[in-house]
Amino acid sequence: MNFNPFTDEHELLAQSVREFLNREVMPHAARWEKEEHCPREIFQRMGELGFFGVTYPEEVGGSGMDFWAAVTVARELSYANVGGLALSLFAHAYLPPPLLSAIGTPEQKENYLLPALRGEKIGSLAISEPGAGSDVGGIRTTAEDKGDHYVINGSKCWITNGTMADFLVLATRTGEGHNLTLFCFDTKTEGFSSSKIKDKLGMHSSDTAELFFDNCKVPKSAVIGHPGMGFYYIMNNFQEERLIGAVSGVFAAEYAYRKAVEYSRQREAFGRQIGKFQVIRHKLASMATRLEACRSLGYRAVYEFIETGPAAVGTISMAKAFIGEEIQVIIYDAIQILGGVGYTEEYGVARTYRDMRLFTIGGGTTEIMYEIISRLVVDQAQYSKQMMTSRDQAAVS
Repeated sequence: MNFNPFTDEHELLAQSVREFLNREVMPHAARWEKEEHCPREIFQRMGELGFFGVTYPEEVGGSGMDFWAAVTVARELSYANVGGLALSLFAHAYLPPPLLSAIGTPEQKENYLLPALRGEKIGSLAISEPGAGSDVGGIRTTAEDKGDHYVINGSKCWITNGTMADFLVLATRTGEGHNLTLFCFDTKTEGFSSSKIKDKLGMHSSDTAELFFDNCKVPKSAVIGHPGMGFYYIMNNFQEERLIGAVSGVFAAEYAYRKAVEYSRQREAFGRQIGKFQVIRHKLASMATRLEACRSLGYRAVYEFIETGPAAVGTISMAKAFIGEEIQVIIYDAIQILGGVGYTEEYGVARTYRDMRLFTIGGGTTEIMYEIISRLVVDQAQYSKQMMTSRDQAAVS
């Protein structure tokens, strides 16, 4: 329980993020939640302070730190209990930029990646559709090759930052099977429109949208990587998204757990602190055990990702599935210990409960994670060969 992967450099970063959140986010967070508002100026400030680029190379405007720096930023955002805002910020920082950084053209990096890391342009990853969420192979939005340009038609849904985005990393179908192509799509393109999705269970201060493409003409220079290879690029990129989501969930659950411990020491019933009753002590012990198991698996997944990149798919999938489900129990029990105040907005855990419910769904459902894991368990040799082929193909640029 004393294991700590964070260095002094990480803690200095954490202090900077914490001060920023206390000064510029926390005084407004409740209002943003009520208004279902995601403030664009926070992206600008995050970029100015260098928080988006902590893990990116210096040549593209980043700080060149390791992936634990991204975990550090996620930790502080989770402790601040601003799940909706954190979702939008991390969807901007760790969904489109990794692809542009790895396989984008110099022009794409100059026009979109660098401004994104500076917070000057907002990015969004546009994959999910009404009939294709975790099943990327079911994408129906098409890009038709017209010789010197493409014409894109279709729609996307559940897209984070969809109405705010200045550009999209857009997945389209350009052939049969897994023949998908990614585009760096400027949202000023004629024929593009978006519509905000409202009345969500949680993540209220995150921008979520439907996107529509009506004969959108895009140049060949907008293609990211090689035409037809988008499926493999997406599969690799999913690992970073799922890993950030998993560790963010750990810290959100820790926030709820701490609130429960604090309340158990303050609240009295029948003449003594409720934390002195065995039923509460044992519930807290169970929560602490679950939390430590989540943290251990999440941290192991981070280590493997740092060492092997997308090849850590098995451990990352396990972390996403296990943490996503276990934190539901931890946060539920935190509300139970808080009782009536837990059911209100006063202690903040009600917001945590709403926001974290997404973690078994977004970025790949628990059921999809189990399907990936089962392939590793049942037919490891074949699945490993498939993933190696995917990595080799996606690495070609």
